[in-house]
Amino acid sequence: MRLRISLTLAALIAAITALTVGVGSAAATTQVSYLPDPQTTNIPYVAWAGEQVKVVKCLGEQDSVKALGIGLGDIIFRAKFAVEDWSGVDEVNAGPKFLNDVDGNVVAQNIDGRVCFAIHVTSQKPGMAVIKLAVRDDFLGLFPGADPWLKHQFLVIFLQSQAPAIVEVPTPGDPTGNGVFNPIPGADGKNHFLPGLVKINVKGTFPLGNDFSGLDFSGTATKSSTITLPDDWAWLANNFAVDDSLTGSNFPGAAAMRWDIHDDQSNAENHTATSFCIDKLTALIDAVDNCRGGSETGSFSRLIGNTDDTIGPFDPLFPDNTLLTDGKLDSGDAPMPALRVDVSLGAGSVGSLSKADKSDIYIRDATLAPETPHNLYAPFYQAFIPTVSSYAPDGSGVAGAFANNFTGFLGDGLYDYWDTFQVHWRGGYNACNDVLGNAVPTPTGDDSDAVYTDEHGEAYIQYNPNTGLNLTPDSNGRCDFYHPGLLGTSTIQARSIYPDQPVLWDHNNKLSNTLTKTVNHLANKTLVCVPKGPNEAFCVETVVDLEGNPISGASVDFTAQAGQGSAPKIQPDSAKVGTLDTRGQGILNATADNVRLTTNALGMAGISVVSSTNACINVDAENVGTRNGGAGIFRFANFNPTSGTACSQGGTGGTGGTTTTGTTGTTTTTTTTTAHVSGGTSVTAAPVAISAPVPTAQATAPAVAPAKVVKVTLVSAKVVTAKTGRYLQVNVKSSARSAKLRITLVGKNGKVSRIVLRTVATNHAVRVPNLKLAPSIRTVRVALA
Repeated sequence: MRLRISLTLAALIAAITALTVGVGSAAATTQVSYLPDPQTTNIPYVAWAGEQVKVVKCLGEQDSVKALGIGLGDIIFRAKFAVEDWSGVDEVNAGPKFLNDVDGNVVAQNIDGRVCFAIHVTSQKPGMAVIKLAVRDDFLGLFPGADPWLKHQFLVIFLQSQAPAIVEVPTPGDPTGNGVFNPIPGADGKNHFLPGLVKINVKGTFPLGNDFSGLDFSGTATKSSTITLPDDWAWLANNFAVDDSLTGSNFPGAAAMRWDIHDDQSNAENHTATSFCIDKLTALIDAVDNCRGGSETGSFSRLIGNTDDTIGPFDPLFPDNTLLTDGKLDSGDAPMPALRVDVSLGAGSVGSLSKADKSDIYIRDATLAPETPHNLYAPFYQAFIPTVSSYAPDGSGVAGAFANNFTGFLGDGLYDYWDTFQVHWRGGYNACNDVLGNAVPTPTGDDSDAVYTDEHGEAYIQYNPNTGLNLTPDSNGRCDFYHPGLLGTSTIQARSIYPDQPVLWDHNNKLSNTLTKTVNHLANKTLVCVPKGPNEAFCVETVVDLEGNPISGASVDFTAQAGQGSAPKIQPDSAKVGTLDTRGQGILNATADNVRLTTNALGMAGISVVSSTNACINVDAENVGTRNGGAGIFRFANFNPTSGTACSQGGTGGTGGTTTTGTTGTTTTTTTTTAHVSGGTSVTAAPVAISAPVPTAQATAPAVAPAKVVKVTLVSAKVVTAKTGRYLQVNVKSSARSAKLRITLVGKNGKVSRIVLRTVATNHAVRVPNLKLAPSIRTVRVALA
């Protein structure tokens, strides 16, 4: 089409042109194949209900006033927009509305050096609007009756959002995609929790009613007049696409392939001979990738030629940047507008949410740089959201402006898929410590994030499984999570939200299905005793973190008592026996009845225990860092250094205490938590069940029969005053003949004076032996050890 200007303006134009500087002729260029101009067809603008769409028609370069050297299109031309038809409900009162016009009349404007005509249109209701543009010569508005010389028909679709669908996606952190996370061995020799992904897909619908109700809808997704995008894009093209550059195309659907504007999400390779690629030229369908290398916003191949800088979304004004024709027409071509989706973790969930980068997902080989030829596919990786804003004023499509009484669009205009916007953050600490003495964090990080979908109606969000855990301390303020097992679970849901203005009438459910993710951990604390020499045992505690990696620097108190006979001899032992290796451990304290060590780089600390009484030795290992106003977390072992065997419950010379050795058995004890004694009064806590850990097999130890379940209850504890001073009297009920107590002595200043371990007879009130309470002791705390 050539620009036709009325004779009444010819003299004015000639005069102005004579005053301008002439433009030199362009250098000769080689003729190449090129894609047709998207503005010669009727590819629909697609938006969500409540959004405003900037509808634009620009003159071609030859026909532009600027090409004539004038640049006065805004005072020469006038255009009128009118809604010709509407497929939605309430056509008169709730149909599309223009926002920046005078009864549909607009003046020309300069967009990227072209004379263009634009208007903003919006609708709260879903439907398809047919909008007519007519352009006339009307210098300064002095010729209102001039005949139109340019007409263009637009299609603008407003969608009603549907509830999103979310699915699990296989990732290195969740290899099978079943939502179960376990620590994964890494190349560095350590285990790691790796993140997972949640894939989000959204769809929109609109009615084809009123004048369109007589169409054949048998080929649509719903087999009805409710059209679903992206599913029904090809059906729409086959029923509505027209183009002025195709001979004989002047009937709806004749130019369907002109609506082939996008690639798809397939990672299939190969390119067309008409693309700009230099290899893999064996296909009729182009893969649309960075076949010559380049960044995620660089040049991508397409059916014919290549793009320049590639930033979405599709905009018919900028085909060099946004037209990604691949040679086939399908649902992947639907220009789905960005929809806000809020993804949230349910109450009590572990883990957190964060950004998943599209260039980490739509990449053929993640071990290579993204810029490697053919490595990036399925653009766009960035987009303007909204398409038209103060950040990018020259485009057409979904437009955004300052929002007064509603949120509007998030971000600054240029969006990197899939950036997240924090909706809610949580954090804090459990009321207990880990083995290093640090407060154990509760799940920390974003538990609700907003993300925008891309041109295919898709988004991803990253799930981080290990950001803390929810614990309930016992009455001693301890949280013994050092048993491999369940760290926690997460429930995840997504909600679709209209991205600009709220749609007040649409109260339909926008919540997705629910995903459940399960996180298992390997945290463990074990005490293993093995023979080392005649009448000598090597007792080692090993501590590993949630990922199963050794914890170095954890402080461990070792004590040992004989059930009968003389006390055993204990001392630090930096040695290697089988897989037990305590070399490099730290020594903090070493006395005849107490050894305090710190774990080495292998998470191990150990002692030697020497006894020739042929009696079972009770070895205790307490992690000092877990103390929280009372006793810390213990592990116990019964071992006979003389025979070199583990002791069963109630065995020869045994004390009847809980046994944890290098076997695969589990011993369960019913016990009480700390009894606080002050000034002769006592408070006894209710019994709670405690399961002893199952140690990992670190060294070969003699097999023993599973220990019997023993019920131990601290019935009473009180301070008794006698002529010779104050003593502690306790009554412990048990089927075993004796029980071990951990006694914490607190001074008048409220600080712990010392902690002692004592063994007492059971089933009657007894004075705790070898324990006289000094006058400086104000409070006594008693717990079963």
